[in-house]
Amino acid sequence: MRRSLKWSVLFVLVFISFAWALDAPLTQLSTDGNFEGALLRCSVRDNVLTIQVSFKNLGQQRLSYAFPFADVYYTDIKNKKKYYPLKDSGGRVLAGPAHDWIGGGNFEQWIDPGTKRIFWIKFPAPPETTDSIDIYIPGMLPFEGAKISR
Repeated sequence: MRRSLKWSVLFVLVFISFAWALDAPLTQLSTDGNFEGALLRCSVRDNVLTIQVSFKNLGQQRLSYAFPFADVYYTDIKNKKKYYPLKDSGGRVLAGPAHDWIGGGNFEQWIDPGTKRIFWIKFPAPPETTDSIDIYIPGMLPFEGAKISR
């Protein structure tokens, strides 16, 4: 009886850790190593893809992270296509939070050590047959193989 209980507990622990690993966000470092980006959301609704990423300051001092929204894009490797962000009728990229709207808008946030800031952006959705994409954000290494939820 005890041996069976031990194996049952071990099985449950292995299953839980495996399930947690599957749900862990895709992470990537900034090119300077000061920030960690975590992909929080990559989902399609009404033929619009929404991406949310948190940026965490890994350093010991307050740092700024900044980039133009228009420079963010994703690629659909399967269909060999590159997608740019959606814009409103005024030419503003559908993204936020916006520091300013010059050139379609810019992300610029001061991030204290160990804290995070969240960024979101919208794109045209890839075809239904596409289940993963590669996401490119200035200053970050690419998020490759990001799974899309529909």
